[in-house]
Amino acid sequence: MDIHERSQPWGKLVKVDTESEVLLVNRECTVGRRKGCDLSFPASKLVSGDHCKIVQDERSGLVWLEDMSTNGTVINMSKLVKKQVHMLQNGDVIYFVYRKNELLCPPLITCINGTCLNLLSV
Repeated sequence: MDIHERSQPWGKLVKVDTESEVLLVNRECTVGRRKGCDLSFPASKLVSGDHCKIVQDERSGLVWLEDMSTNGTVINMSKLVKKQVHMLQNGDVIYFVYRKNELLCPPLITCINGTCLNLLSV
């Protein structure tokens, strides 16, 4: 087994609009419009091809998001700067596309180690 792959999920992302879940199994999860991304939004032109990645450090268990997008990523209503790394916590709300108070792509809630502290309806 590759050191980047596991069999048990360490966390999940919950889509706010449908409450469907994306299980986080690999140490790194890529998000973007590109088909090869672990979480792909091919229909959304405002999501970058390689928008961001979510990474878990195996030793510390810490989880972070690194923004790689053109249009930015918003976490808990704070916009990240390109290449900025943000430590994620349970209940963080991630917006891949958010412009001028207009929600263009459903946000996701971060759930680490199988629990969500804050399921918000946005």
